[in-house]
Amino acid sequence: MTGRVLAALTALAVGTVFLCVGGLSVLTAPAAACPALGTSGSATVSYTTEQLRNARIIITVGEHARVPPRGRVIAVAVALQESRLHNLPHQGRDNDRDSLGLFQQRPSQGWGTPAQLTDPNYAASAFYRRLLRIPGWERLPLTAAAQRVQGSAYPDAYAKWEPAATALVLRYTTGAAAKGLCATTGWTAPVRGPVGSGFRPPDRPGHAGVDIIVPRKTVIRAARAGTVITSKCNASTGNCDVDGSPAVKGCGWYVEIAHTTGLTTRYCHMVTRPLVTVGQTVVAGQPLGRVGSSGNSSGPHLHFETRVNGDAVDPIAFMAARGIVLSAAGR
Repeated sequence: MTGRVLAALTALAVGTVFLCVGGLSVLTAPAAACPALGTSGSATVSYTTEQLRNARIIITVGEHARVPPRGRVIAVAVALQESRLHNLPHQGRDNDRDSLGLFQQRPSQGWGTPAQLTDPNYAASAFYRRLLRIPGWERLPLTAAAQRVQGSAYPDAYAKWEPAATALVLRYTTGAAAKGLCATTGWTAPVRGPVGSGFRPPDRPGHAGVDIIVPRKTVIRAARAGTVITSKCNASTGNCDVDGSPAVKGCGWYVEIAHTTGLTTRYCHMVTRPLVTVGQTVVAGQPLGRVGSSGNSSGPHLHFETRVNGDAVDPIAFMAARGIVLSAAGR
């Protein structure tokens, strides 16, 4: 698939994506979950028509080339840090060496000619091409993936733009919620599939979540923005790198996320060590790991729990109240 995406990016780099954005200046309060347009971490920002047009070009180039939404978020975050989404020409004595354009790419580093790098379509395609060549880029924190592409002297600076970039990608990506980003309520389904065993059925009163049946290695995504409070193996055998069984106790490889005060979600039975670590901040839709069958499990599935003040509540009703439908089939 990566080869097809890179080929599409090459084609887009020499074409033109015509976009029209009405005059918009956005100033909104920070959102607690799915970032609102105009937020960056805890700060509030505004966008000009030019900035929104350039963001939309970056996102549309990625969408046309089938770059996953996470890649588009990384690209927009980089452009926010490097140029604040302005297509910068050479700034004379104030220029950073020969850096140009939205991503401050350098002709001397093989990115392209000055004319190419000040073409937003070409610049976005060039960024995606390098991103997609990084092994496992989807599993890297945004700052790490961005730094592997950019080689910045200030790699940690990209992190503060992740909420703003996510909000922009949500605004301009077709069907973004279904592609792993967050819904307008700030929540998204961790995986898409039918529910097998439901919440505390008569024959399993201790079953504190729902089992969503999806293929092994399906990406598990954060249901909402928050902070990782657990990321570990707790199988009674001590080995989560093999399939478990009903005789094994524990979640296997699992992650728990704290959201707003009193709300937590849990994701169990991952196939390998989670992609996130304790203390890490995640956004809705961010990959946490992949579906497996570690721990107390008889086959690949995601055991998903929602808790309020520590008490487990039915995830189907909980998520439905937040605009997310989990299939009740087989409940």
